[in-house]
Amino acid sequence: MENKSKIIQEQFLQRVKSAVAPNVSFVDELADLLKLSTDSAYRRIRCETLFNIEEITLICRHFRVAFDPEVQHMSNKVTFDYLKLDDKKENFKLWLMFVSGDVKKIGTSINNQIIYGANDVPIWHHFFSRELVAFKLFYWLKSILNAPEYADLNYDVNLVDEEMLTSAAEMLKNYNEINSVEIWTEDTINSSLKQIEYFWESGFFNSKQDALRICDLFVEELNLVLKKASKSSKLVEKNESGKENFKLYKSEVIIGNNSILANIGSTKIAYVSNNTFNMMSTTSADFVHENELWLNNLLRKSTLISGVAEKQRNQFFRVLRDKVELVRQRIIVS
Repeated sequence: MENKSKIIQEQFLQRVKSAVAPNVSFVDELADLLKLSTDSAYRRIRCETLFNIEEITLICRHFRVAFDPEVQHMSNKVTFDYLKLDDKKENFKLWLMFVSGDVKKIGTSINNQIIYGANDVPIWHHFFSRELVAFKLFYWLKSILNAPEYADLNYDVNLVDEEMLTSAAEMLKNYNEINSVEIWTEDTINSSLKQIEYFWESGFFNSKQDALRICDLFVEELNLVLKKASKSSKLVEKNESGKENFKLYKSEVIIGNNSILANIGSTKIAYVSNNTFNMMSTTSADFVHENELWLNNLLRKSTLISGVAEKQRNQFFRVLRDKVELVRQRIIVS
């Protein structure tokens, strides 16, 4: 039994270590977290001393890894992490910091990668513009979370908390450093367009010009993603000399829900969408493997439109821009 416990602890520590940035001392962070001496932390890392229940709980919460040595091998049982959201603005701030922290953790790990099956436009693409990110945050707070502070307000860029805007900008900066693969369809932008139309038809814009401005910013966003795809790099703003770290695929297959697979060192994490924009994550081996198979199958049925296939890339983005223009025209004539 003792040998089995040591094997479980070794496997658990492997997952924990992969969640630690390479420039961070794991033994020091573990000692600080558990309020132990360095020697005591080393004994646990060498599995000479077993963790107790309280220590395992602290480690799981701090490093956001699951302790499920038996459950993870049962195909019908999966353990997920997620941040509970409600109508409190402060919790939404924590969510932004939470997601930004995950993106940063992935970006600072060795051999990092994100594969994103995008039913909706990945949220960080919206964050290139202060006005556009303010609209997205305002929409989520008002129409999805029903935050009481926004119940009787119309969209105004100045009403969005500065801390939220800062977290969003940080998230985009960190994402731009990650090797990523995104799979889009012609329907990927539909959710964003419906949000604009819903706000316009509900009278939540102060003027027609405000609604049209968001449409124009969305076109700018698509043009920026097009530029990144043409360079195969997300580091294209401000004349950056970007490494090739971006692959964009066009899929004819309906994706259905946002599905993300992230490599953090030797650990793979699967994220699935929950309640519109929230995400649940798991390191459970069977679920991660199934998620990886599904994404790889989707990639095989998709067309690479970054770096190569200029004609197909331009045609795809023209279709997307035409969709935005239809919404724009409906707003103009209404």
